[in-house]
Amino acid sequence: MMSTITNRRFTRRAAATIPALALAATSLLLSPSVALACGGFFCFTQPVDQSAERVLYVKHGAKVTAHIQISYTGDDNKFSWVLPLLKVPEIGVGSDSVFTILEQVTQPRFNLQWKNTADCQGYSPCQMYDSAGGRPTAGSGSNGGVTVLQEALVGPYKTVVIQGDSGAELLEWLNTHGYVQPLETAALLDVYAKQKYVFLALQLQKDQSAGDITPIVVTLDEVAPCLPIRLTRLAVKPDMPIVTWTLGDARAIPKNYLHVTLNDATMDWLQPGTNYKTVVSKAVDQASGHAFTTEYAQPTSKFGTKFANPAWDTTKLEGLKDPGAFLNAMLGQGLPRNTQMQGLIRKYIPKPAKYAKVEDNAFYQCIQASESATGVCKEYRDAVLAQGFDPVAFAKDLQAKVVAPLVTVQGHLDSSKYLTRLYTTLSADEMDKDPIFAFNPTLPDVSNVHTATAEPICKPGSKQASQVKLTFANGATTIQDLTKDWTDCRFQPGFGGGGGVAFGKGDAALVASGGQPAYSVEVMDETGDPINIDPRVADKVDAALNLAQAGKPSLTAEFIASLPISTWDPSKSVVEPLPATGGTGGASKTLTTSGGCSATPTAPPSTGLLIFALALAAALVNRRRSRSTPR
Repeated sequence: MMSTITNRRFTRRAAATIPALALAATSLLLSPSVALACGGFFCFTQPVDQSAERVLYVKHGAKVTAHIQISYTGDDNKFSWVLPLLKVPEIGVGSDSVFTILEQVTQPRFNLQWKNTADCQGYSPCQMYDSAGGRPTAGSGSNGGVTVLQEALVGPYKTVVIQGDSGAELLEWLNTHGYVQPLETAALLDVYAKQKYVFLALQLQKDQSAGDITPIVVTLDEVAPCLPIRLTRLAVKPDMPIVTWTLGDARAIPKNYLHVTLNDATMDWLQPGTNYKTVVSKAVDQASGHAFTTEYAQPTSKFGTKFANPAWDTTKLEGLKDPGAFLNAMLGQGLPRNTQMQGLIRKYIPKPAKYAKVEDNAFYQCIQASESATGVCKEYRDAVLAQGFDPVAFAKDLQAKVVAPLVTVQGHLDSSKYLTRLYTTLSADEMDKDPIFAFNPTLPDVSNVHTATAEPICKPGSKQASQVKLTFANGATTIQDLTKDWTDCRFQPGFGGGGGVAFGKGDAALVASGGQPAYSVEVMDETGDPINIDPRVADKVDAALNLAQAGKPSLTAEFIASLPISTWDPSKSVVEPLPATGGTGGASKTLTTSGGCSATPTAPPSTGLLIFALALAAALVNRRRSRSTPR
C-alpha cells in the first residue's frame, strides 16, 4: 500500500517472527474446551508469513470503512506510517483476528477426488491428514506550507492529519515531527498533494511498543474504495500479493483493472497451492499486469463463522483479583488468542525481571495454576501477586482493544449482504495505476473451493500409480507423473487447503502441460455480464480502462465493438499472435492518468473514493517484470 513505514528491517516477510494464532480465533468461538486443552494464550507459536497486503472494506450506507492490517518488526521509535485520503477521516483501531478469520473462511482450497480401483491405487499418504479511540488533542494549525487538520491519540498511535501544497513541504514536516519518511517519497507525495489530498500519519505513543501495533480503521463519507499504490513502487518485491475483502450489498469488482479467471490445469494439484501465486502472477501478466481474480464471492449468510461471540462479557472479569483466575476466565469465555491479547497479558501481568528469560507459554501456564501450585509455578505466582494486579483496568482495556473491534466487524457482517475477496500480485513497474473498485449485483457467486478428479495410471504389473489423469471442473484433462515428492508430506503443506496466499507459499512453477495460466480475461462493470476479451489485446483495453470512474460505463460501446472476437485457447502451451485485422492486435499501452484515484489528470478529486495506502519499506527495490508469454 502507499503508506510509508520507515524501518529498513520492515517487510511483510520479516513480520513472520510474530507468533501466529492461525487456528485460535475461530476455534475459540466455537469450542472453548480447545483453548483450555491448549493451556493458555501463548500456546500457538506457529509463525505466520504475512507476505500479502490485506484490507477489509465495508460499504455501509453513504460511508466506506477500511480495516488495514499493519505488520512491523523493528525499533519502536522508528515506526511511522503515512496514509493519503481525500478527506479528514474518522479513525479507530481494529483487530488482527478479523484477518485471521477472513483467511480461514475464504482462502483458496483444492480438493482432489481420487477414483481408485482394486488394480491401481493413487492415494498419497498425506491424504490421511486431510479429512477504540482516544481523546483528541487541540489541532488545526498552520506550520509553514503544511496545515494540521486533526490530532488524536487512537489506540497505540499518535495520529495527525495534515495537508500541504507540495511533497517537499509535506516530507519536511513529517520528518521534523518524527514521522520519518525516505527522501524519495517527496515526488510521489506531491502527486497527491496537487490534488488536495490530506495525509494521515501514525507513530507509536511513547509508552507503546511494536507489539502493540494493531490494524488501523478509517471511515469516510464516500462512494467506493480505491487503492493508491504509486508510492509502493519505491520499495516492493516482485509480485507482491494484495488481498482485499469487501462487505457490501453486492459482489465487488475491479472497475479500472481487468479481471482474470485462472486455468486450473496449470495448478499443481498433487502438491496443492504450492504454485498458486505463480499462476495468479502470470495470469495477471497476460492481462497487461493490471488485473484481479475473484477468489471468493458469497452472500454473508454463507460465511459460517462469527467474528465475535455474544457470550463475551468483560465486566465479569473486573472482580477477579487473582491473575490466574482472570486468565482462566478469559479462556472459559473463549476470548481470542492473538498478538493483541498477548500484549495485554504482558502489560497487566508482566514477568518479574528475575524470570524475564522464562518462555511465555511456560510462565503464564504456571500463573493459571491453582493457588495450591508448588515448586517453580508457586514461585512465579508469588512474584506476580507481589507486583499487584488491576483486573478492572485489564478488563476495560480488553473490551476496548480486543472485543469492541470484533463486535464492530460482526455488526458489519450482519448488516451486509455480500462478501467478496479479490486478489492480485503487482511488481514495481505495474504500480502505475490506482485500482478502483465497484459493485455488480447480477454476477454469480464464486466458491473458494476448487475441485478436480484424479484417475491413477499404473504400469503393467504394478498396483501403485506412476501417473495420474486429472479432470477439472470445466472438463479439461491433463496427465501428470507422480514423482517421489508425491509420497513426502513435507512437500504438501495444508493438503486440500491450498495455502498459496494464507501461508506465504505458492512460488513453484506452472504445470507445463496445463497450457496458459489465464483461462479468460474480462472487463467487469457495474451492470451486465463480464466482457470476454482476448488477452493479446489486453494492453489496449487496459489503457482504455484508465479513464474508468465509479458509476459510469467503463468502456464505450464503440470501443467494445472495435475489439476482435477472442480466439484465446488456454490449453495451448504456445500463444500465437492475433492476425493483423483492423490494427487491434497487440496495441501498446499508454497510461493517461497521472494522479491518484481521481481517474484522469484533469478531473478534480470529486468522485468520492475512499483511498488508503499499502505498506512501504524504506529499502528501494525496482525490478521490472517481463510481459512475455509465461513459459
